[in-house]
Amino acid sequence: MKREIVYLIGPSTETRGGIGYVIGTYLKSSLADHFELIHIVTQREGGALTKAVTFAKAVAKFVFLGLSRGGKLVHIHSSTGPSFFRKVFFFFVSRCMGFRVIFQFHSGHFLDYYAKNGYAIRFLIDYVLSSTRLNVALTDSWGRKIKALTVKCAPVEVVANPINTSIYKPGTRRTSPSEAPRLLFLGAIIKAKGVYDLVESFKLLKAQGLEPCITMAGDREIDQVKVRCKEAGVEGLFEFPGWVSETQKLSLLWRSDLLVLPSYGEGLPLCVLEAMACGLPIVCTDVGGLSDLVQHGENGLLFKPGEIDMLTRHISTLLNDDSLRHKMGQNNVAKINDDSSIDIIAKRMGKLYGGVLGVPFG
Repeated sequence: MKREIVYLIGPSTETRGGIGYVIGTYLKSSLADHFELIHIVTQREGGALTKAVTFAKAVAKFVFLGLSRGGKLVHIHSSTGPSFFRKVFFFFVSRCMGFRVIFQFHSGHFLDYYAKNGYAIRFLIDYVLSSTRLNVALTDSWGRKIKALTVKCAPVEVVANPINTSIYKPGTRRTSPSEAPRLLFLGAIIKAKGVYDLVESFKLLKAQGLEPCITMAGDREIDQVKVRCKEAGVEGLFEFPGWVSETQKLSLLWRSDLLVLPSYGEGLPLCVLEAMACGLPIVCTDVGGLSDLVQHGENGLLFKPGEIDMLTRHISTLLNDDSLRHKMGQNNVAKINDDSSIDIIAKRMGKLYGGVLGVPFG
């Protein structure tokens, strides 16, 4: 049986960030057994010229394949800012060529982006929301908020980010009595991620007699954070390996006791899903999709952005209670296997593709 073509519009799978990872995971999933997935790469890492050339090539490739190969469905993966404008361009080209469009929002800042912009951009967002065949959100609460933006909103479905549980799974943490507890942070090292709050929290932990180590895996403001660590007297507790490969990331996940993310804004961060799949409890803020993903006291501990005292208390609680960490970690593995494994997500997305195309799936 001939597979229907589905064009996936989004950044390269080699870019740093969640959208490229999600597209790459779809391309390797059972979705590719049922549909012919064609990735149109709209953005790559590099300077302005690289980005401009990549976008121009993407437009040319999409138009050429649309005219020569045909197809009926386009799945657009969008963030905010320049990403949104690139994807809106593809949205209008797709409509002109007669494609049915699924529009998926990945950024946790999308609702703020809508609220803070002027009439023209809000009108454009409203038009996209009401003119697609289907909108896709990452969490239930996010889906409800997107649907409430406009009375003419097209149907909204919720599909979480997929996790390859054959790779991201619990490992054995080798410990010795003298080894300090180890925390892990994964992501851009910037103020919006709460990294400076972590420094202040470790200063408080040290004053309480707790001296865990933390690996800050990411890039951007490393030098500034190192200065803040030295000022706080906790420089010996922080490690900065830079941006890590998937193999390195897995090694860090398997040797850590918990993942911490004191961010001021998120969508549905892959680092949290990956840590959950590896059996780590989560300490994070209740922003974006995190409040849907983490149930306080069940699989992690939540706090408000900027609440350094509460962040410190939560870290202390988990480091002093081995059984609670273990229980939360087990709950996380079960939750990912039930809700976010690539097999589960591929089936959900496949049913959505089939519904829009009017073809059976599964």
